[in-house]
Amino acid sequence: MTEWLASGMRRDICVLLYGEERSTQKLKSALQDRYDRRIRPKQFRGALRALEDDGYVEKRVDGLADVFSLTEAGERGVERQYEWLTERVS
Repeated sequence: MTEWLASGMRRDICVLLYGEERSTQKLKSALQDRYDRRIRPKQFRGALRALEDDGYVEKRVDGLADVFSLTEAGERGVERQYEWLTERVS
């Protein structure tokens, strides 16, 4: 199990990015909707930075917005997590 999967927020960010890219604000809003609570900006930025530093997400600039997407490593991590959950739940 890679370290990013041990962090719920990092894992959930990757799940939200699976198959699509999102701006920082849309990603944070989707995560807050999932958790039904406000997320501290410093905590959120730290999770994104760690995922980017570890090669699971990549950032591009679109106008004034940073837009994030999964790398191949991030996609593989989400798929492994899905397989593991499917085995345990079924």
